Amino acid sequence: MRNLHRCLAVVALISVLAAVTGCSSSTAVQGMTQAPVLVGVSLRQAEAKAAEAGVQVEVESSENSDTMPVDFVLRQDPEPQTMVRKGRVIMVVTSSGPVSVTLPDFVGGQFEVAQAFIVANQLALGDLVEQVDASPVGTVLAQEPAANADVNRGSVVTLTISRGAMATMPDLVGLSLTESRKRLSALGFSVSKVIVSPQTTQPAQLVLMQEPAAGDAIEKGGWIELTVSKVP
Repeated sequence: MRNLHRCLAVVALISVLAAVTGCSSSTAVQGMTQAPVLVGVSLRQAEAKAAEAGVQVEVESSENSDTMPVDFVLRQDPEPQTMVRKGRVIMVVTSSGPVSVTLPDFVGGQFEVAQAFIVANQLALGDLVEQVDASPVGTVLAQEPAANADVNRGSVVTLTISRGAMATMPDLVGLSLTESRKRLSALGFSVSKVIVSPQTTQPAQLVLMQEPAAGDAIEKGGWIELTVSKVP
């Protein structure tokens, strides 16, 4: 009988300890939660998800990012799905957007210099706009965006460049090759190519055809081709 009472007392003690342990474990679980996944969402969304999980969000810092929009979460501490106490503050690092580049003033400089800057800073060169101008060929006349503008990497920069001054092609047909060269030189041009025709009925080295034609607009460095009679 004494042994039976002793066994019943042991069983009762074990039951009480199990109940206490279970209550304690239940209390610990109730006071904990998983850190939500905040990386990749906006700060506003992160705050909403944190509130739903019973934790708070605090921005630790911001960093440039070429892949994540401004105010989106890049990193968090503790990591997602880590067990934390409710009310815990989750520290986050947010995006401040892509790295920006300040454009210099290209106007008045040479196209090659502007192009080198655009390539070195990972920008994109847009379609070139050529314009007749008294400036030397290749001089930058305008740019878009304007000087001192802050642009993101990959942004398109469009340049307007000079194609040089234009002149009217004189009528050279019937003149000697020597005289034709003199007239072109006086305008700042030179002959690009001379084609000798087998024709022998005309005086030697007489201009028979010209390209561009008389009256056409020609530009500095443009192609000028003369066809002349053959030397007898």
